[in-house]
Amino acid sequence: MKLHEMQKQAEELEIEGQIPKAIELIRKILEQKENVTLRVKLGELYYVLGDISQSIIEFEKVVEKHHQHTFALYRLGISYFRATRFLDAIAVFQKINQLAPDLYMAYYWEGLSYYHTREIHKAIDAYTRLQAKSPSSTLGFYQLSIAYKAAGEYAKAIDCLLKISQENPNLASVHYHLGRSYLGISEYEQAIEEFKKVIELDPEHNDAKRRLKELTEENLYTFEVPPL
Repeated sequence: MKLHEMQKQAEELEIEGQIPKAIELIRKILEQKENVTLRVKLGELYYVLGDISQSIIEFEKVVEKHHQHTFALYRLGISYFRATRFLDAIAVFQKINQLAPDLYMAYYWEGLSYYHTREIHKAIDAYTRLQAKSPSSTLGFYQLSIAYKAAGEYAKAIDCLLKISQENPNLASVHYHLGRSYLGISEYEQAIEEFKKVIELDPEHNDAKRRLKELTEENLYTFEVPPL
């Protein structure tokens, strides 16, 4: 079978969900002739299978020879992140930011990697750069709010979360973090209202129910007694 026929068959196997067979065929092609596109595809397929270590190996092979292959670098960075190699991930995403500064999702992953290394202010900086590149990014506002909350900058977290809530008022996670942030600045009445919204949207949200119960039982907010 000719190489182009083998490649077409590998594509068909991938579409059919027969990932291991597609990988086996791609490896046979690469043994005969190196192909950057197929090497990247191989890394992606290993990632799909959950074999992150092997996906890293394949992406590293690409960037070793093609230092500015932005897509391979991006996939390598995500694979490093999934392998909890956060410092390696940060180095890769910073390189991408230099090569392709408009690839705003690289800032997202850089921020997430910093967050997991507990360098919260560096995470905030990365998410701020994400917002500068993509001002309408809900994901950016959300992650920025989480980082602000972790840094104890609750008012800034609230500003970000309110922007998201104005666009989409039905996100339970946004109201939950709003409630947590309002607690951080001792705005108990607002916190209670947000936790109520969480429970309306997600009746099984146990932490919101627990926090609402604690707030009301501690009489941090006085409820009006409804008439009989």
